[in-house]
Amino acid sequence: MRYALAQKGGRAMRDVELYATILGLTPPWKVVAVDVDVTGEQITVHVDPGPGPFSCPECHTPASGYDRKRRRWRHLDTCQLQTWIEAEMPRVECPAHGVKQIPVPWAEPGTRFTLLFERFAIDLLQECSVSGAAALLRISWDEAWGIKGRAVARGLARRSAEICSRLGVDEKAITKGHRYLTIVADLDRHRVLFVNEDRTEESLTGFWHTCTPAQLEGIEAVAMDMWEPYVQSVCTQVPQGATKIVFDKFHIVKHLHEAVDKVRRIEHRLLLRQADQRLTGTKSLWLRRPGDLSQEQRRQLRQLGAQGRLPAVLGVHVPRRGPNILRPVVLAGDPQPPEADGASGMVDPSSLAERLDLPAAPDHERRTRSGERHGPVGEEDGARLPECRALQDSHLLPLRRAGSLPTRNPVEPNC
Repeated sequence: MRYALAQKGGRAMRDVELYATILGLTPPWKVVAVDVDVTGEQITVHVDPGPGPFSCPECHTPASGYDRKRRRWRHLDTCQLQTWIEAEMPRVECPAHGVKQIPVPWAEPGTRFTLLFERFAIDLLQECSVSGAAALLRISWDEAWGIKGRAVARGLARRSAEICSRLGVDEKAITKGHRYLTIVADLDRHRVLFVNEDRTEESLTGFWHTCTPAQLEGIEAVAMDMWEPYVQSVCTQVPQGATKIVFDKFHIVKHLHEAVDKVRRIEHRLLLRQADQRLTGTKSLWLRRPGDLSQEQRRQLRQLGAQGRLPAVLGVHVPRRGPNILRPVVLAGDPQPPEADGASGMVDPSSLAERLDLPAAPDHERRTRSGERHGPVGEEDGARLPECRALQDSHLLPLRRAGSLPTRNPVEPNC
């Protein structure tokens, strides 16, 4: 059944005129009929491409007609009714490219959805899971992933060879069984530049191969954790890469706390052999921020220092898996280490508290399946790590805000 849906300018705007206006069709394209199935909750808009002649979509030269095939595209819903565009699409026979279907103004070749529908679907996919977006849009899971894939391809096609000076590299665990993705992000524009399987050196090297020499030269800093394959990839692929690595604050502080606590445990064991328990229960004194210490804890820390039990953290080499990063971490913000007492070799606790502003000890640490702690760098590779530069504390992958609802000419967010 057909409906006259609106009144405009003193005359009836018929359904065909309404949908021709909504779709933005221009001659020779025109809406010839609109079928409304209330019981089936569906509206079908019939479009005629015109009599022709038509041109080859590849070389744009006039070509003879071959046949016509009926095609359907899902459009944005009209109220609660699913809306479909249906047309008898001409196919032309080009001498150079063979049989080709002419393109339509409302969708990309080979898709079953209009561009406006896909643009709205991308907004939903940014706000919820693929399964949730598919349920709201009343499409299948595979169709939702296809929409996402085409949107990424369009964004990559629009991307120019611009220089990104500050990059962030991180890994993300997916599913179970230690499966990871390598993610490269532009920290200035808050966007993902590259995603690859696994977290190996080759995973990150794949991104550098997509960059031009000018883009590689324009990189000023690469923020990352201390995962050795990423470090080696930057050092070998980026010009002067060893001087451009910025280790994230979390892992630097984590290793620093581990080194301080290891010194405490060593001295505690030595004291216990002499039946001395003065370091029992003092772990939080060494790992807490100086500004968070209570008066009693400050008094206890000064007393331990006066008794010669405050370890000279900055001067003691603590054997551990991986490089000794304690010294460069402290020197990055304090070129002059605290002075130690000449007789005992111990650091004045008040001097140490003034110079080190340490965050609370992080709970996270990587472990292997056997339960052993797993350092990011082997002991034999420690010398290859570049020296730390100024610390950088920023979010690598912030959430992207959804754009406004699509209009006749949808504009997708840049990738």
